[in-house]
Amino acid sequence: RKAIDRYETDNCKTEIVDFSITEGGETILNVGDTFQFKVKVTNQGNLDMKSVRVAVFGMSHADVALGTGVFALNVTYGAFSLDAHQTYTTDFFRGKAKAATGGAATDIVFARIESWDASFDHLLKDHTGAGEVEGRLNKQISPT
Repeated sequence: RKAIDRYETDNCKTEIVDFSITEGGETILNVGDTFQFKVKVTNQGNLDMKSVRVAVFGMSHADVALGTGVFALNVTYGAFSLDAHQTYTTDFFRGKAKAATGGAATDIVFARIESWDASFDHLLKDHTGAGEVEGRLNKQISPT
């Protein structure tokens, strides 16, 4: 049971990819700027995952939104299937920088597998809990 409960952390890799600042191709993220990114999840284990949901958290430096949705502290994406040894990349999330990071790059967005169902193909039918935070967007936000 413990191996299944930790499967999303021990056997999956969660990454934030395709980051870009949406205003004019800038390279420095300033307070008030919006940005976009995707979350890529790789199932490195032997179980098929069904009804996978990914949670994205903005925390204190940024708010996040799914697509054109409303900005909030966190949003959830899914559900999708992720078979053993496969990769899934989400649609775009948006973020809005809301606080400067004090002159250093800081993790401003986090992503994790929020929940998933084990495949019936492997004689399991358990609904699991949230994985540990793995996907991180590490950027500096400058004051406006």
